[in-house]
Amino acid sequence: MSLKRKTVDGVLWSGLEKFTTLFIQLISTLIIARVISPVDFGLIGMLAVFMAVAQIILDSGFGQALIRKKDATNRDYSSVFYLNIVLGIILYTIFYFSSPFIAYFFNEPDLELISKIAFIIIPINALGLIQFTILNKDLNFKKLSKVAILSAFISGVLGVTIAFYCMNVWALVAQSIFFYFLRTVFLWVFSSWRPIRKFSIDSIKEMYSFSLNLLLTGLIGSIFNNLYSVVIGKVYSPIDLGYFSQADRFQKIPSTSITGVIQSVTFPILSKVQNQDQRLRKGYLKIIGVAFFIIAPIMMFLMIISESLFDILLTSKWHTASIYFKYFCIIGALYPLSSINLNILNIKGKGKLILKLEIFRKLLLCLILAVTFQISMMALMYGSVLYSICQLILNSYFSGKQISLSLKRQLLNLSPIVIAVLPAIGITIILNMFSNDIHKLVLMLFQFVIFFGIYVYMSRKLKIKYFYDFITICKEKLELIKPIVSK
Repeated sequence: MSLKRKTVDGVLWSGLEKFTTLFIQLISTLIIARVISPVDFGLIGMLAVFMAVAQIILDSGFGQALIRKKDATNRDYSSVFYLNIVLGIILYTIFYFSSPFIAYFFNEPDLELISKIAFIIIPINALGLIQFTILNKDLNFKKLSKVAILSAFISGVLGVTIAFYCMNVWALVAQSIFFYFLRTVFLWVFSSWRPIRKFSIDSIKEMYSFSLNLLLTGLIGSIFNNLYSVVIGKVYSPIDLGYFSQADRFQKIPSTSITGVIQSVTFPILSKVQNQDQRLRKGYLKIIGVAFFIIAPIMMFLMIISESLFDILLTSKWHTASIYFKYFCIIGALYPLSSINLNILNIKGKGKLILKLEIFRKLLLCLILAVTFQISMMALMYGSVLYSICQLILNSYFSGKQISLSLKRQLLNLSPIVIAVLPAIGITIILNMFSNDIHKLVLMLFQFVIFFGIYVYMSRKLKIKYFYDFITICKEKLELIKPIVSK
């Protein structure tokens, strides 16, 4: 199969997995959010940093190291598998006995029992990481789609059912545990790989230098990316964290999911041309351009309709979250540029540079957070936007240097998209003035048609190349979908 065919195949199945899973999780979350309190979401948000740290330690950067290693053997996979099992058990034990201190830190006694049960996800997840890595490396996104969709659907149904019976935080805990348990089971069912009875310390050492830098980078990123949740949970209240985490969750549905699909597919593909800078640069420009062309207008539209959107989907008790969501939309619009840039450093194997860059970014985050958290929640949101802009500049500059692509050229390359979306934003904001005279749902649908109608018109008028790239990709998908699905 050609590289182009693999790309389209991968995008199709990875997109199907990501968006079907997100749709199922979104529906279940919307139903659960109508039944339980924002406080319950805040309690789960307090555990996010521990879950994120555990996930990074489990992977330890070996996942990407195995993907990059062209001659990876069953001994390599098995060695990492056994290492993951041991780490999973150790981490659960540490977090289990730390649960009283976690509850004490946040001054939430209920967190002790919640932590002890929720952290069981850690060893469960460890059992399926190698199967996931192998399927991803082989670009077998069809099987990964089946795994994710089945896990999300069954756990979503169970979570909603428990929510109606318990009407508390345990619905969220159960849904999460069921999802990772089912995901692990299905990974074993759909993957033919099984570990052999060999553990090689040499295999671990061989990948250690690359994975260590990614581990440290991931740990720093996970801790600091969840630092807002820790600070809000400690300084403010669970309900404030509930609003914050729900707004963040909604922002990530379009921005992180679309970017994640693109990254998961393009990383193993671009890795194959890692030593051909011209092809890498050309492919990168197209990837980041199409991603921004899709995500930026979506996030701007959601920012405009945020209050009506939250009132309709989650009821008025979540109104404060809609205000935070506006600022997350700006962050979400910039996210694909910042995140996809880092793929270049991973592809080039610049683990040390990734680590140094991560340390500098997080020091900057600490500085911004230290200034804003003492003021108000809104100050925290302003600081988040500022950090997102700074992160974009840093990532784009250092990643661009690896393929002789300046920051200026990157920004100029995307400027037509900004010009195309501005008229759509202006007209849609004007339509918001009629929100008192028209039913909110009707107005939102009308705004949707107007916004994207103007955006498409401007894109054609300005002859934005990424508009035509996007159309071409869609056509290729339609041409290939029948033989791919029938496999």
